[in-house]
Amino acid sequence: MSILTIRNCLDPVLRRKCGVIQNIDERLVTLSADMIETMYECVGVGLAANQVGESSQLIVVDMGFGTDKHDPVVIVNPVITASEDEEIDQEGCLSIPDIFADISRFKRVEAKGVDLNGKDVRYEVADYLARAFQHELDHLNGKLFWDMLSKVKRDILKRKFKKKIKEMKA
Repeated sequence: MSILTIRNCLDPVLRRKCGVIQNIDERLVTLSADMIETMYECVGVGLAANQVGESSQLIVVDMGFGTDKHDPVVIVNPVITASEDEEIDQEGCLSIPDIFADISRFKRVEAKGVDLNGKDVRYEVADYLARAFQHELDHLNGKLFWDMLSKVKRDILKRKFKKKIKEMKA
């Protein structure tokens, strides 16, 4: 396994809708394992394939979030099939480091897809995990969390991020 490079929000791969996965092969299994390792190395709760440069409908999420044990799941071709209630909470992204904003998301969601064995999987999640699922599925559709903000707020955060990038290069 290896740590993958997380693409930042300026990378065009994050703005493209990811393709449906037709074949679960060894390459996809390896990619999934690398994504899980990368997610934990970067102290994340979820990671979408396009965040590491792969434009495929694949996410990993740590279902053990908030407990003392990691419980990573891999979902191929995930979709949210039900949702209810909304709440506003702070959200950030591994592709937009150190930038946070209050974002409205559903409080509970049901997500379906398939696992690496090709078996159907279904997850009912709430609160922070529901937020993580929605966030990762947005990535697969070429959306970033700040797209849900007003243009003024989004532009302020983009300038802040670009300033941070310049400071890191200096």
